[in-house]
Amino acid sequence: MATSHAPNVRYTDAQIEELLLELNHEAVTAASLPTWAAASAVGVERLTATHSLVYIRLAERDSHDDRVVLMLLDGTWERAL
Repeated sequence: MATSHAPNVRYTDAQIEELLLELNHEAVTAASLPTWAAASAVGVERLTATHSLVYIRLAERDSHDDRVVLMLLDGTWERAL
């Protein structure tokens, strides 16, 4: 996702869907997530990549002011509610 983010910029639903597609293509394992994060322009506040738990919390919030937490579940990235 090649979107630059200024302070207070919020993610739209479409941007989150685009990011999920990118993650499903480029970060399909816990081992590949840190590599993706290092190369990505996406601001990541927290990254957890263990054998049993893989998720990221974005630094920016969504357009509803909610946190954006994405997790890898059964081989597919999805937004955690």
